[in-house]
Amino acid sequence: MSAQAAGAVGVSRPQLDQAAAPWRRPSIWAIGGGLAAGIVLPLLLVRIDIGTYLITLLILFFVQAVVAQSWNLIMGYGGIYSFAQVALFAVGGWTSGVLVHSLGWNPFLAILISPLVAVVAALGTGLPTLAFHELARVFAVTGPRFISGGGYGLVTVQTFQFGDAIGDQRTIYLYYLAGLIFAIATFVIWRVIHSPLGVAMTALRDSETYAVSRGINQFRVRLVLFAISAFFTGLAGGYSTHYNGGISTTIFDFPRIIDLLAMIVIGGWGTFGGPILGAGIVIGLNQYLVALGDYQTLILGLALAGIAVFAPQGLWPLIRRLYENYLAPEPLAPAVEVSPAAPRDTTEEL
Repeated sequence: MSAQAAGAVGVSRPQLDQAAAPWRRPSIWAIGGGLAAGIVLPLLLVRIDIGTYLITLLILFFVQAVVAQSWNLIMGYGGIYSFAQVALFAVGGWTSGVLVHSLGWNPFLAILISPLVAVVAALGTGLPTLAFHELARVFAVTGPRFISGGGYGLVTVQTFQFGDAIGDQRTIYLYYLAGLIFAIATFVIWRVIHSPLGVAMTALRDSETYAVSRGINQFRVRLVLFAISAFFTGLAGGYSTHYNGGISTTIFDFPRIIDLLAMIVIGGWGTFGGPILGAGIVIGLNQYLVALGDYQTLILGLALAGIAVFAPQGLWPLIRRLYENYLAPEPLAPAVEVSPAAPRDTTEEL
């Protein structure tokens, strides 16, 4: 039988599943709906009594979610255990703060430099352990005064100014700027995960020996992951400095690392939506339990222990399973394609 005849008799090849392809296409409807909701939300919240407070919480959520997603990219997906994310956040914040406080730069220009310096710091040190975190803390406390601020940090840094906007209007503009940073970081990280680079980094995480044997350059892949993670973490740090009007050495306190780690663990380690969900939960818990003082950390620790026992993969995979089991529409049966040359039952045709 010739190859042409064999192809005519055989079943045609199934179509490529775009949802499983490395270059997965984002949903235009989801992006458009999310942007529209994000633009309208502060305009609605500002009309209620606690609207301004809720907007400030959303700004905090945007900043922390960017840092948590960036950390999850290298730890959850890349399998690289680095504990210097807070230090990178501080590098970005201090860079932007020094440029504005000591050199007189515009805050909007300074925050564009802060992620670049964070990338240089990440690539220069490799960020393997807490050593970089401690080195950055010591330098911030004992370094030159124009950097350390006398050991207390930079406490009088120019904030973002939006012309003559004040009060609620300025808060809304700050929300939009933080939301823009969050949207860009989220899309880029999603794009990286659903790309050949994402396939390579998860292959290195699951079986480094096999991935290297298949030609994956582990040094190059991890270098790119460090750069992307450090870039957005430094950008979030720069924004935070000019949002708060300064940056303190308390940024290096160990509870900061615990909060970020809790966001990733509670939401779901190595999942795209997990750090975002975890950031919302941890920030909400911290605000709700702030009156408990020292017991706040205890309750957060109990929550982590409960997640580890009852949902070891985090809440995001659990929510996804519940949705797919009870709320998702039934998938359509795949169409069976039959070659025109295949044998037919002619009973119905007679």
